[in-house]
Amino acid sequence: MQASSTTLQSLRESVQLLWRAADAYSKRRLAWAFALVATGALLAALTPVAFKQVIDRASGAVSSTQLSPLALLLLYVAGQYIWRSSTELRTMLHGLADQRLRRRIGHRLFEHLIRMPLRFHLERKAGAMGQTAEQGLSGYQLLLQHTIYTILPVAIELVAVAVVLSKAGHPKYLVILGASCVAYVFAFYRWASVIGESSRHVSSTHIDAHALFTDSLVNAETVKYFDAESSMAQRYDRALAQAESAWHRFFASYAVYGVIVASVFASSLAVSLTLAANEVQSGSMTVGDFVLVNAYVVRLVQPLEQLGFAVRDIAQGLAFLGTMLALFRQQPEAKEEESGWRTPATKGELAFANVSFSYRQAREILKDVSFRVRTGQTVAIVGASGSGKSSLIRLLFRLYQPDSGSILLDGTPINEMRLTDVRRAIAVVPQDTVLFHDTIAQNIGFGRVGADQFEIEEAARVANLHDFVVALPEGYETIVGERGLKLSGGERQRVAIARAALKRPRIFVFDEATSSLDSKTEREILRNLLDLSSHSTTLVIAHRLSTIVHADEIVVLSEGKIIERGTHSQLLRQMGHYAALWYEQQSGAHGAAPAA
Repeated sequence: MQASSTTLQSLRESVQLLWRAADAYSKRRLAWAFALVATGALLAALTPVAFKQVIDRASGAVSSTQLSPLALLLLYVAGQYIWRSSTELRTMLHGLADQRLRRRIGHRLFEHLIRMPLRFHLERKAGAMGQTAEQGLSGYQLLLQHTIYTILPVAIELVAVAVVLSKAGHPKYLVILGASCVAYVFAFYRWASVIGESSRHVSSTHIDAHALFTDSLVNAETVKYFDAESSMAQRYDRALAQAESAWHRFFASYAVYGVIVASVFASSLAVSLTLAANEVQSGSMTVGDFVLVNAYVVRLVQPLEQLGFAVRDIAQGLAFLGTMLALFRQQPEAKEEESGWRTPATKGELAFANVSFSYRQAREILKDVSFRVRTGQTVAIVGASGSGKSSLIRLLFRLYQPDSGSILLDGTPINEMRLTDVRRAIAVVPQDTVLFHDTIAQNIGFGRVGADQFEIEEAARVANLHDFVVALPEGYETIVGERGLKLSGGERQRVAIARAALKRPRIFVFDEATSSLDSKTEREILRNLLDLSSHSTTLVIAHRLSTIVHADEIVVLSEGKIIERGTHSQLLRQMGHYAALWYEQQSGAHGAAPAA
């Protein structure tokens, strides 16, 4: 019962999403396809009547029509021709509508997923979501295909045949067909629940296998570092073995219920033909009527079998759709149309006011953090790993919400501003730069959609990257590889700096922006960054204290709390935590340092 309820809910949600995704183009083509389906089904139901008349004329029986045998044959052939032609046109129209719907549903799903909160993406494997989307789209195709090709034509044929048999004076055969339908429905109902459960297991194992496949290839460099090719191949084979086992159960249930359906068909055919043969011998039925009844039994019982296969495929499709529909039920980041929004940042003044935050209740990351970065100022955040520095950036971009306190841009809480305005006002250069598998120009241009080549090259000059790029054989059209792995760490970091420079934000955030660079390149880029951010508010996350000595204020974090603050010289005079870090780093750089 619970499985049936789940299937019905998935079917209802699938139809609703399908209807919302259909535009005028796809609806028109589906309407024409349905019209051709109705025409073909009626012709398929009525053409045996013409063939019956031909048989009756040929056998000398009394015919109810005055048409000649040749005219009846031509009518029969014409009906078959139109029926088959309409099937081909229906295939074309369905294909056009199907591709449009696939595109629109795929776009809706991608847009929905890309707008999900960061927490959602961190808890899921990208490969698993990709396979879920692919299976969901396949499920929609099965649903639409069987609606057009199976369910609708079978329903129309059943009604038409019932009318013809009633008019021809053979109602008893309707009882036989009705009993067959009841047996089929019962078998299909049981089949759908069993197949649905098997299909959900198949779907789950395939998603897991695809997730492992994608993760292994994306992290191929790490796999090679640890000589783990054989180990990963064995893990993938185990995942495929689980999928194979799930398919075994699927095909076993398929075979069992296939035999049951075949038994229903054979019983229906045997009873109908035996009864019809007796009536022909007794003279109460003509040979043409015998041919008509036989044609209808075969014609209808086989489509009913197809209906069973359609139920099986739809159950499988709905199982595949279930995981995709579950993704659609997830709540994305706040929509900008839901309420009124405050004026976006124009000056770039930033303030953290009593901000506390934790990823999990058991571990608090930030504890009552407050500081202000005035327009045009540079404030640096320093501290040991795990002190909460990177969490400040995630909160600033509204990737997470603080547990208490607020973050303000130009005096306005960022949760009262449009998410688009918040993120457009800020540019970040992350410590770990991941690039798209595209050209250098496209990766830099990602910082501001619509930027021209001149602007991209100017941004590259700021990052001290232009000379390196033009020396490459393909220049700015050089492909950087998956996640940018064709470039060195320093080159990827310079692309990230160029991308941020191109954005021209009001607030710059540098998260260890030069950590992968050599000292000479670091000095050159630091000079460029100072020029770049001289008229902007700047927040710097740093481990290398030599990169933030120019900051207007340095905030020292420890275990999520601010323990010191001041300029570089002020903090050195205090001889506290910052001074100890400074002299420790200077000792590592020069081999000697004063005692802290």
